Order: sequence, then C-alpha cells, then structure tokens
Amino acid sequence: MKIFISADIEGIAGVVSPEQCSPGHREHELARALMEQEVNAAIAGAFDGGASEVVVADSHASMTNLRAAQIDARARLVQSKPRPLSMVDGLERHHYDGAFFIGFHSGAGQAGVLAHTINGRAFYQLKINGEAMAEADIYAAAAAEHNTPLWLVSGDDQLQTWVQQYYPTAHYACVKRMISSTAADSLSPQTAQALIREQARLAVIEANSSQTSRLSAPYCLELATSRPVFADLFSLVPGVKMLDARTVSFTSDSMGELVSLLSVFSYMASSQN
Repeated sequence: MKIFISADIEGIAGVVSPEQCSPGHREHELARALMEQEVNAAIAGAFDGGASEVVVADSHASMTNLRAAQIDARARLVQSKPRPLSMVDGLERHHYDGAFFIGFHSGAGQAGVLAHTINGRAFYQLKINGEAMAEADIYAAAAAEHNTPLWLVSGDDQLQTWVQQYYPTAHYACVKRMISSTAADSLSPQTAQALIREQARLAVIEANSSQTSRLSAPYCLELATSRPVFADLFSLVPGVKMLDARTVSFTSDSMGELVSLLSVFSYMASSQN
C-alpha cells in the first residue's frame, strides 16, 4: 500500500507567526524542526498501519523546508519548485492508495491560524465553481483526478471543522486551537506527534476508498487578488478573463491545469513584491 504525504508548515503545532513560516528567518529553523517531527510521525504511523511505501512532498514556500537527513529513512522526499502539481506533485506519475495532508491550514478569508490559500500576499479569495477553497480542497481534488482519496489531515481546530464537513471519511489530527490568526493553544510536540502517528495508522488500516472530491469538472476558477496590478498581470495569460479590477477567472476540465496556473500566478505576483 502506497501513501503520499503533502507537508505544509502553518498547521504544525507550535507554529503561529509569519516569521516561523519564512525561510531564512531564525524562527523558521525552529519551525522546520517541528514540521519534520510531525512528518516523521505521519510516516511512522503509515508504516505501523501496513504501508509498503511512503513519499513525502515538501510543500511550503520554497519547498525546501524538510532536511533529508532528518526524515525517516523509509520514506522518499520530493522537494523544491516549480512542480507541475505543486503540493501533490508525483501523484500523476505513480499510483497511491491514499493521501495525507500534514500541517495544513484554513483558506483565504476563513478563520484559522495563518489562514491563506497558496499566496497570502496576492490571493485575497479563491473560489472554484462558486465555492470558497482552502488548499486542502484544491489538492484533494487534484489527488482525486489520480484516484487517490484523502485519508488524513492535520492542523488546527478551524480546519478540522472544514474537513469534517467536506471530507467526513478522512481522519483528522487536531494539533492546536485557534486564538487568533497569529495565536494558538498548541499541543506539546510530543503529544501532537503521537496523535498524528495514531491517526495515520488508523487511516491506513481502514483504507477508505469511498471518498470523492467535493468538486467536479468543469472547474471555474474565480480569483480575487489583493492588488489590481495582480489581476492585470494574471489576465495576460491566454484564457484568463478579467471580471473586475481585482478578479480574474479561468475554466478548465483539469484540476491539474488549475494547479499549474495558480503556481504561475503565484510566481508572477512574487515578482512584484
């Protein structure tokens, strides 16, 4: 049984500030170690449950947060960018039985610790088919295109409510509770890791394949940007339409195509900072 793990940092226990999520900042060094420990807990739990193979995709910022020497030697590690499927790149090349999203967070415009969707500086709100999207939704839909159901998510209590609503068969490890967008009541690292390991073990044992994506093709993206210049830039991409001074749209039958487009948008926006 093969498990694919996408690892972010904002939903890790003990991570509460933008500085902790910023590579190069001294606080990031502490946060990446916590991220590595929760990823290792998920890997261990997957193997406890009977997994035969685990692949981890480093999926935050530059996607070079996880230090290979610190990761469970039984797993393979996907790192750096750009990657065609971004946070779930690799699912299109091999079959996986289930996906784990570790350290995830709420979406832009939603309550949650360090909530955003893909690019917090440029993407004010992201909707697909009229529904607000968190990263978990986008990448769960991309995984579903490759017949990989979402089996486990970890993060805060706000994302837990979201996941329970839209992905009721997925396991959840709640490692912290939101106080504000940059404050939380976190479990100790040891307790958080034990919880993730157990939920990962149970997720593999249950091997629930009944889950389907909350989205269906065609996928109509509506992206409200934080600044009009971003909408101006994004509308230069063929097929992207400008709806108003700050909002663009794009329609595709492929979630993978939307993921790649959003990555391009994020790169374009970063060039303006």
